[in-house]
Amino acid sequence: MVALVAATAGPLEDCRTFHRSLAGAEWNTAIALASAGVRTSVLSRVGDDGFGRFLTAELRAHGVDDSAVEVDGDAPTGLYVKELSAREDGAVDGTMHYYRAGSAAASLSPRTLTTPVASALLGDAALVHTSGITPALSATALAAQEALFTERRPGRLLSFDVNWRPALWLGREAEGRRIVADFASRADIVFCTRPDAEAVFGTSEPQRIRALFPHPRHLLITDASGAVAFDGTETAESDALDAPVVETIGAGDAFAAGFLAGVLTGLSLTGSLARGHRIATRALVSTRDHVD
Repeated sequence: MVALVAATAGPLEDCRTFHRSLAGAEWNTAIALASAGVRTSVLSRVGDDGFGRFLTAELRAHGVDDSAVEVDGDAPTGLYVKELSAREDGAVDGTMHYYRAGSAAASLSPRTLTTPVASALLGDAALVHTSGITPALSATALAAQEALFTERRPGRLLSFDVNWRPALWLGREAEGRRIVADFASRADIVFCTRPDAEAVFGTSEPQRIRALFPHPRHLLITDASGAVAFDGTETAESDALDAPVVETIGAGDAFAAGFLAGVLTGLSLTGSLARGHRIATRALVSTRDHVD
């Protein structure tokens, strides 16, 4: 998606200027992974419009392969508007307003995965990272994600970030919780914030969440103060790094990228956690959703 970020804090009706930026949980993670030296590609769809061309150019500028990003000649590129609210500590809180119904990405389908370029990338991939946002977009996007999880390939890790977005599941929250929990139960690596865990699974207590999801080798429960991570029977806790905070949206995606980079390069559980925290701090210093 494209994000239009208010230039100043305040109600949208009072904001006259917005800054354009790349957004989307998986895209943010891909950019952070590329910054960590991991060869990364995005498989998605954009419109044949200026926003779509901006997004693919941004991917390339950050070292991410965009060859599997399809261009839709009919549907527009999705976008969201980020409204900012000032906090007493000098930082800002961001509120997301989605405008992505009928977007090109919402037409993601199993066919998207079978194009020659996508098939080649998926065949070579050591890890595929997805989130709970994609299946909320449409029935075809849900089917595409289901195909990824059903057609498992030896040696390829599946990573899943819960990323619970109530606005995208409006009126079908129970269905959304069931779908998200199912994907989490089948992934190799799962990321979830404590608020999302409470909203989707009914608990934010890490040991109880682990009991609900014993299958993933890696399970990470995060909040602003740090993370609890499981690797099989091993457990590790780590504190977030003390760093300046402008706005927090996107920090979870950067943390996931750092942890995944650690896993892919053979770091220990504590080493992967440390790498996650280091990269997360780079997403906290601006109102953009991704690291520079």
